[in-house]
Amino acid sequence: MAMSSSSGGGTVLAEINVTPMVDVMLVLLVIFMIATPLIEQDDEKREVEMDLPVTRDNESLANIDQTDQIILEINDSLQIFIGETMIVDCSAALEGGPSDRFEPCFEELQTKIASNQKLQDDGRLFLLGHPDIPYGFVVGSMNRIRLAGVSNVGMVTNPEYRQAEPE
Repeated sequence: MAMSSSSGGGTVLAEINVTPMVDVMLVLLVIFMIATPLIEQDDEKREVEMDLPVTRDNESLANIDQTDQIILEINDSLQIFIGETMIVDCSAALEGGPSDRFEPCFEELQTKIASNQKLQDDGRLFLLGHPDIPYGFVVGSMNRIRLAGVSNVGMVTNPEYRQAEPE
């Protein structure tokens, strides 16, 4: 706010000087106009291949076959097991296709988890995924498990002895 002290009786100039704000906005506009095409070109670089974690030096390995915890295992054929029981077979969706090809499997998984009374009572589950399955399948499965009412989902790292097993 500026005050004018001219001889006319002390009038107050009640206007905001917007010129510095317009200058800053124009500079930001030019920066975004230059940066936006560069960001769009980096989409291919954003795809990251991931390896699921593997334990090597963990001394506290638990025998998965003898634990009393409920473990949901996804093998490399996208077959989902709880213990020895296969609850969902998604092997047909493994061959590729549209990104929503796993949706029928996720819906079936959610239904089976929601109808499993022991899982609903415990409210927790451990997920063991084979290192070669698509990362999106693991994340989608975790989401459907949560939507089925199991809010406590733990990840089991892939011990080396699981990778060494013959298939």
